[in-house]
Amino acid sequence: MTFEESLAYLYSAEVFGSRPGLQRIAELLRRLGHPEKQYPVVHIAGTNGKGSVSSFCAHIAAAKDWKCGWYTSPYLERFNERIRLIDGRAGLERFEQNYRSPEIPDSRFAAIMTEIREQVERMLQDGFDHPTVFELETAAALLWYAQEKVDLVVLEVGMGGRLDATNVVDQPLSTVICALGYDHMDRLGNTLGEIAGEKAGIIKEGCPLVLYRPSDATPDPAEAASALAVVQKKAKDLHAPLTIVSSSDIREREQTERGQSFIYQRPGQKVGERYEIQLLGDYQAMNAALAIEACKSFATPAEIHEGLARATWPGRLELMRLQPPVLIDGAHNVQGCAGLAREISRRFAGSELIFVVGMLADKQHQDMLKMVLQAGQLKPASILCLRPPIARALAPEKLAAEAAEALGQPQQQCLQLSGKELADTLEMLYNQKDGFCPIVSCEDNEEGLLAALTLAESKGLPLVVFGSLYLLGQLRPILRRVLWADRDHRQE
Repeated sequence: MTFEESLAYLYSAEVFGSRPGLQRIAELLRRLGHPEKQYPVVHIAGTNGKGSVSSFCAHIAAAKDWKCGWYTSPYLERFNERIRLIDGRAGLERFEQNYRSPEIPDSRFAAIMTEIREQVERMLQDGFDHPTVFELETAAALLWYAQEKVDLVVLEVGMGGRLDATNVVDQPLSTVICALGYDHMDRLGNTLGEIAGEKAGIIKEGCPLVLYRPSDATPDPAEAASALAVVQKKAKDLHAPLTIVSSSDIREREQTERGQSFIYQRPGQKVGERYEIQLLGDYQAMNAALAIEACKSFATPAEIHEGLARATWPGRLELMRLQPPVLIDGAHNVQGCAGLAREISRRFAGSELIFVVGMLADKQHQDMLKMVLQAGQLKPASILCLRPPIARALAPEKLAAEAAEALGQPQQQCLQLSGKELADTLEMLYNQKDGFCPIVSCEDNEEGLLAALTLAESKGLPLVVFGSLYLLGQLRPILRRVLWADRDHRQE
């Protein structure tokens, strides 16, 4: 198969939906020679922060000069981002020069999917069910890493943990449960305790576990206590050494324009150690601490320092330009929006802001909008509502009405605009706002983004783009083209 044919084959499995369970992936991997047993793994679950922690861990392994497989989901701009391999320090250098360099090559993915298709056909002949899209993707990643003889795989859970396809790994080096929150509740449960139980399914007998303290991720003390008890019991039953990372372990945090530094000091330690990271957001210091604990069994302190300092994670509180600021964030649930609200309140306190937003209909979009638009000391100056490029998208006009409600404005003042006059109309509305924030919906996402960017540049105001990762995946290449033209030209 060609690369295009292999992607078509992969997505043809969408008809089988998302079906929890390990039988299909386990059988497929058995027929592929058990690639998942051929390297050590750091296995990462959680509601928020999995991608950031995976990036920290992969960069630490690369700083150790290990060949590190790095499997994440979902992708932001291009499918191949999900299956990456950083080949030691030299690979890290290439990654910093060309962000696409670690991705699985099209030709290798096509060859691997051809092999997988043959095995799936044999499975069907033997009476097994067809694997899902995520199971096929996971099998492809695990097989590539085995073929490449990697030293380590950093493996991010897709959804949940207990029945996730990545949970075929039976003896990881360490497991991590990041911040717990309310997402995918139709699959994972309606309480934080139920959700924690699904995430805790990745805990294995005797394998060290690192946990983001639930009380630092949710404001409900009872729910946090329930989640903590669930994870503690599971870890105790499986004799898994448990390390809990708490916000009280993070001290003397200092912000820079493009990152932060902090002291990480565990209980009982007389002196902590200062680390530097490029990622924004108060929660990223906690995520870095999770990675420190997950990797300290194989990496030296110097390698951990270097890996953390070099790690990046696009689309998550990513400051794409300093002046006037352009900040993008895939805040796609309430917890993520709370983190965004804290960051923009700190960074842009007292300033007017231009917002571009798009959300999915099956998310808590009303609560998410209120979390950001009602953040203290912020002044929304204009809000442009777009439609993420996926069937589950919330209609932009409905999102605009909810934004008006969040700001206490009449919904009938929301406008639906399109066409080349959009930028001029936005500026006119801004100039005539008379105490109201202009709220506009638009069906052309590129046109809408560029109009909002034009207004932000004209007024010298920060532009904040947030919501669905599907929307950010569509808009980030446009922003790269406009804001990073020279740099991207050098990377091609």
